[in-house]
Amino acid sequence: MCGIFAYIGKNNAVTTVVQGLQRLEYRGYDSWGLAIPIQNSIEVYKTLDPLQTADITPIDVKGAMALGHTRWATHGAVNITNCHPHVSSSKQFSLVHNGIVENYQALKTQLVLQEVKFVSETDTEVIVRLIENELNQLQLKDEIQKESRLTPKDYQTAISQVFKKLEGRNTLVLICAELQLLIGIRNGSPLIAGIKPNNITADSYDELFLASDYYSFAQHTHTCLLVNDLQMICCEQNRVQLIDLHTNKSVEPDWQILERQELEHSREGFSHFMIKEIQQQWETIPRAAAVERQQLEAMIKAINNANNVFITGAGAAFFIGEQIAAMLREIAGIFATPIPAYESESYLASIEPNDVLIAISQSGETADTLNFIEQAKRKRALVASVVNMPGAMLSRLSDFAFLSYAGPEVCVLSTKSSTSQLTFGYLLAKTVIHQYESAKVEIEQLIHQLSHYFNDENLQIIESLAQKITGDNVYLLGNRHFIGAGKIGALNIKEASYIHAEAFPAGELKHGVIALIEKGTPVICFMDETNATYMTAIASEVKARGGMIIGISQQPNELFDYMLKLPVTDNSASLITHIIPCQLLAYYLAIQRGHNPDKPRNLAKSVTVI
Repeated sequence: MCGIFAYIGKNNAVTTVVQGLQRLEYRGYDSWGLAIPIQNSIEVYKTLDPLQTADITPIDVKGAMALGHTRWATHGAVNITNCHPHVSSSKQFSLVHNGIVENYQALKTQLVLQEVKFVSETDTEVIVRLIENELNQLQLKDEIQKESRLTPKDYQTAISQVFKKLEGRNTLVLICAELQLLIGIRNGSPLIAGIKPNNITADSYDELFLASDYYSFAQHTHTCLLVNDLQMICCEQNRVQLIDLHTNKSVEPDWQILERQELEHSREGFSHFMIKEIQQQWETIPRAAAVERQQLEAMIKAINNANNVFITGAGAAFFIGEQIAAMLREIAGIFATPIPAYESESYLASIEPNDVLIAISQSGETADTLNFIEQAKRKRALVASVVNMPGAMLSRLSDFAFLSYAGPEVCVLSTKSSTSQLTFGYLLAKTVIHQYESAKVEIEQLIHQLSHYFNDENLQIIESLAQKITGDNVYLLGNRHFIGAGKIGALNIKEASYIHAEAFPAGELKHGVIALIEKGTPVICFMDETNATYMTAIASEVKARGGMIIGISQQPNELFDYMLKLPVTDNSASLITHIIPCQLLAYYLAIQRGHNPDKPRNLAKSVTVI
């Protein structure tokens, strides 16, 4: 959830860290803060103000080192006291944290019995106090040995000892003022390092970045180290050391060059990132389709040899997975079973060696999905993944790893990443039946049509419709290839506007759903030439009960009170774009109700805790 960004180098550290945090704000925007070494002490700056409009002029420090954090609250209210970074009593070090310490109450109880005082409600402060205890014991040992002060090795020992006591998926980064030391350690939650090498030695640098994702520092460098679980990275005096916590021994860092991608981070004249990212989809879909046939064929060979094919994801990614499963069934004749990652336990008994599990994720760090993948691999299943974030743990765990190439998605709602993942699914299904080239042609034609969809007339129609939806409930009905579009659309409407939206297979209408229809209830009906007769009958039944019919359709229908056009017609790849009208409707519903669609309440884009 939370975002971490640290910097050591020649530039103004405070400015660099704030800019990095702005790129990480999608991970949490309840509060943010900085830890800055000044002489031999840590100064902390914390605020509840938005990061995107951050004014750092009060922080008149131009040092070469700083640590920052943007918070999604898990333990403790959203206030300055609970805001990170948390600082030691001596102000010698400061700590930021991403994750949940599942056993923090037991650890805190032990500390309270030792008369340790707490000032916040967070599980993170428990870690700080535990490290203080470890350092105090090491300090006593040093004094006996007549050593004058704590060393980097002492800090490494203390943080590794404490980390082994923590249960759950956690990542920590600690900064020490006196030693100009930066230490990061991870288990489950993401951590990635980047350097600008100075060519003196392999692991020395002019600038170093330590962050929750690659995009946050990609404008500075593409030379990266993907920190693995139970590894600790120690950065001091222009040197990097990587330590395996299993053995407590140094290991050789595996620096690699990650692929360059489009990295713009401005609204470019748009009112919000959400509307910008929706309208970018005619550009991002072709990038997602740039998958080489050989990559797909290697995965297809594994699918053909498998007894079972499963698809998983969490939240929007699971609904995308359901849609891809439907493509594999209907286009390729492959029976694929979708499994929500957070309900994997009840399916594990069905997974056999060499089965294929396809995981969908925007961040590639979703805790529930990673947990499922790890369990499936223990049963010797093969894993394929479709991820938007380079260097993500999910990709590293995969036998077949694919990138979506949607670029940074600042809005919490998945829009362009969703259509990119659907594009992959369509290309995969068509390649199974040896229609890779024709699928590429269809996607090219789709892009041309989609580029004309985002015109002022269409946008004004959808904005006007949003003003007419004034109630607290919206229902979405469709069948076959529209069921996934309905589920994703309902989620988008809920996330952005806080309206209760729910999608049903149209066939469920007479089996209970119709009881929800009152006079004026907005009901969205998805319709094209393949289901027009069936959906016309469904719409007439809703209309008879007084429902307000909103058709998302190719053609007008006398039953529609309002109609939104499907973006693409007469193209078998059009199902990639079925989700776009509800993306736009969700955006305008949020605006009409006075909400910020980029930052829905209580949500974060990357769900790295269970």
